[in-house]
Amino acid sequence: MSGAALERLVRKYYGYVADPEGSGVEVLDLFFVRDKIQAMLDQLTPDEAVPAALYTRVYELDAWLWQERMSVLRALGEPELQHARRGQRSPRSHWWWYLDELKAPASPTREQAERLANAFAPVRG
Repeated sequence: MSGAALERLVRKYYGYVADPEGSGVEVLDLFFVRDKIQAMLDQLTPDEAVPAALYTRVYELDAWLWQERMSVLRALGEPELQHARRGQRSPRSHWWWYLDELKAPASPTREQAERLANAFAPVRG
């Protein structure tokens, strides 16, 4: 996994989350970018390290996306989201595809995010 590639995706994710009132196409791209980020994180091996700050940034952006979910849903439309989700066959763990169904934030708490980031941080010593 390339840390630089992950950083580029996180910057792109930020760009979409920062403007949640974009077009439906932009919202779908936001979801695809978040899918790619998750795929990269899921493929990490114990030998690979991602800076804790990058993990923290993803969780902050996830929280921001959750807060802006109504704007995102308005931009895309619930029927379009449901159609795209069926086409993607997205698992429930990819909560961003289920903004229309979730009632509570799916993101881990800051404490959980920090624990996860520390678990993958390089050992100093």
